[in-house]
Amino acid sequence: MSSAIRVCLFDEFGSDSGPFAAPFEKIDQIEIVGTFKSWDSLQATLLLSDVDVVAVNLDGPGSLDVVARVGKLSHECPVIGISTATEANGIIKAMRAGCAQYVCSPVDVDDLRNAVLRIRPSRLRGSHTCKRVCVIGSSGGSGATTIACNLAMELAHLTERRTALIDLNLEYGDVCCAFDCAPKYSIADICGENVELDHDTLGAALHDLPCNVSVLARPQNIEDARQVTPEGLEQMFRLLAERFGYIIADLPRSYSFLSAVAVGRAEATLIVAQLAVPFIRNASRIYECLLQMGADPERVHVLLNRCNAEYERLTLKDVENHFRKPVFGVVPNDYEFVSAALDLGHPIGADSPTSKARAAIQDIARKLAPEAIVVNPRGQSSGLLNKLLGRKPKAAAPSRA
Repeated sequence: MSSAIRVCLFDEFGSDSGPFAAPFEKIDQIEIVGTFKSWDSLQATLLLSDVDVVAVNLDGPGSLDVVARVGKLSHECPVIGISTATEANGIIKAMRAGCAQYVCSPVDVDDLRNAVLRIRPSRLRGSHTCKRVCVIGSSGGSGATTIACNLAMELAHLTERRTALIDLNLEYGDVCCAFDCAPKYSIADICGENVELDHDTLGAALHDLPCNVSVLARPQNIEDARQVTPEGLEQMFRLLAERFGYIIADLPRSYSFLSAVAVGRAEATLIVAQLAVPFIRNASRIYECLLQMGADPERVHVLLNRCNAEYERLTLKDVENHFRKPVFGVVPNDYEFVSAALDLGHPIGADSPTSKARAAIQDIARKLAPEAIVVNPRGQSSGLLNKLLGRKPKAAAPSRA
């Protein structure tokens, strides 16, 4: 049922199998995601799941507020209003609140089917080719931020598409330290309550690196992290998708509506762990939590970092047996080069283009971007180095007669 239209039903009075759901159940093209009585439960589903349409029983006292909230949270998700009211004034109020279609109750199934099919093409036309990848560390020191930063660099390099790198560890993120940069604005400046975000505002907040990667920093002050709202974050991701080929989000090790916004529509979520019991235990907890929240298990992966087979008691096979799926990537322990890159505020490829860790992250980037073009074959890595450090390529030496 992959082509089905996924619909959420909001009815303050009904139940899962009540009269409000009945006409939707008669339409073959529709898959009912769930019936909700409160905004909090509907919001959680919209953040975590792919939903095509929301249908709202407008006869409830708080229904118009729910319509407006859906529009604010997800501009791409149209709303169908259903009501016993037939007077023009009621229909106008519903449309002004944000309803894309209005269906009178008792519901005629053919009328409802036509309303749903009329909205669906407009949603499909708004689709884009941007891919979002979330990176989560299973425990402190797993190296998730290093993976996220260098993955963004390699995706931009391999595909020659613009890549956005978002620091969603709003309190203690280190993305900017990895590039030794201090942007003037942060995510709190553009994703706060009552902020009207547009492309100009977003562009001013992004810090462009000389390598096709743009960074959006976490707030400078810890208390400013509270200003970021799920609605603001959803709007930010929507605008980023219109101007970037890839979005890499570095997430904190905590569950919140903000993390749910990031993960909900991600092409892939990478849980970064090491081959040690505490890391794998937490990776398992994060994995199960994501599945319980409705994440597609095919899009949630485990990535092993800082691997050194000489010292570890666990093996790659142990981890794959535990999660019952292949490990997405393995990054070897390359302490000398990686620690130097961190201290200097450079990506690994800037100072150590032949690093084993860098090569492994390139392989992960190719998995995420199978369409990647062939850039800088083996032995020719100076192009990325020049971009990272802002150098102009040297002219070829004149041939001698």
